[in-house]
Amino acid sequence: MSRARHLTAHALVLGLSLGAPIGAWGQNASASWQSTPASILKAALRNVVAAQDKYRTSHPIYAGSLDALALNPGADVKIQILGVTSNGWRAKATHRARPGRSCVVFVGLLAGAELPRTDGDGEMAGEERVPLCDRME
Repeated sequence: MSRARHLTAHALVLGLSLGAPIGAWGQNASASWQSTPASILKAALRNVVAAQDKYRTSHPIYAGSLDALALNPGADVKIQILGVTSNGWRAKATHRARPGRSCVVFVGLLAGAELPRTDGDGEMAGEERVPLCDRME
């Protein structure tokens, strides 16, 4: 057996032993991925993080609105900038398909304000620049 066939056979056995369906190892990962409200909100908040970084390079404080950031998250998504200073900002995103659920993100600290919490589960954002979402079953 050639080395290439031998390696392919090992990969198939390994995939099956890990529970991968037959043929899954050859599929394109993007073919099986579908966007969800949570993934849409996380992507929107990552865009806010990048836009705020760019905005802050030429302004004394972070932007207090999406208009200032020239962002349009789409008709199903609402983003609120919850507070801004020269040292940080907080934001929350909601999706029309998941009322009562949200994602939050923060950069830096705002004096006297705790980190943002999600609407549904009340989870507090813990890692700077990383969106945190409610469970969105």
